[in-house]
Amino acid sequence: MPTKKQDEPLGLRERKKLDKLDRIIRAARDEFIQNGYQQATIRKISSRAGVAFGTIFRYASDKRDLLFLIYNDDLERMSESAFEGIDTEAPLIDQLLTVFRPFYQFFYERPELARDVLREMNFYEQGSQGIRFSTNIRRIEDKMEKIVLRCRDKGMINTQASTRRIAVLLFGLYRTEVRAWLSRPNVDVDQGLSKLRLNLEIVINGLDPRDPDRGPSHEDGAGA
Repeated sequence: MPTKKQDEPLGLRERKKLDKLDRIIRAARDEFIQNGYQQATIRKISSRAGVAFGTIFRYASDKRDLLFLIYNDDLERMSESAFEGIDTEAPLIDQLLTVFRPFYQFFYERPELARDVLREMNFYEQGSQGIRFSTNIRRIEDKMEKIVLRCRDKGMINTQASTRRIAVLLFGLYRTEVRAWLSRPNVDVDQGLSKLRLNLEIVINGLDPRDPDRGPSHEDGAGA
């Protein structure tokens, strides 16, 4: 049986399904932003989208799954574009901030939705969108590990620690800091990134008292 060519136009049924999904996503985004996640209901979203109540569950298992249906598309786009503009000769911290800037900008433009997403994402691995979200996070950590590995191979950082562990730690620091940033009443992208830089510097530079920028170590006779 012949298969469809990738560039062959979609059939009527496929176009209807994509149109329905698009209406659901737009309706859910509008409902969450205008009325808040807590007040939103599947029934209100289905009414906005002009689809039957049960149709929603073909795409999301519950309201939280629906929230991540919206976010996963954006997350995949950001995770692709964020790693494309990296200057591989720049210091590690500058490469990381290049990656994180699109995420801060995205959250800045939709702070209400972002707060809901960040609040609900902890331990979220249930439902089809939860699995997809977890896969996206691992994909980002994979790309960050490549940055760390490349910097180590170029002698830009000196560590014997697992590059995977470092990548997870750095991404975890970002996730903690972006939550704190969004909890403030007036968010500013550059201010948020400046605070993130300070925290990343502590991790990347380490706490070695023998670092000449941090003063002499007691082990080296300081204070004698």
